[in-house]
Amino acid sequence: MTKLSNIPAKETTAKTAKTRKAKTEPAKPKWDPTKPMQFTQEEIWEHIHEIEKGPFYPIEEVHQRIRSWMDSYQGKK
Repeated sequence: MTKLSNIPAKETTAKTAKTRKAKTEPAKPKWDPTKPMQFTQEEIWEHIHEIEKGPFYPIEEVHQRIRSWMDSYQGKK
């Protein structure tokens, strides 16, 4: 085994590393709150009607589910 002090020191400098080019990905449009949304009124109404077709819970049932969840959550502590 050689000691580090026995290894001859080289007077050459390290080579400069090649810089990598950044991979450019396609620019995704970011949401800008200052620009209006590009929807038609018909598209908005279609989306609202799709939401209305989903499950609907009366407010009393929602409150009951929340209370039961809170009770079970507090019981686990």
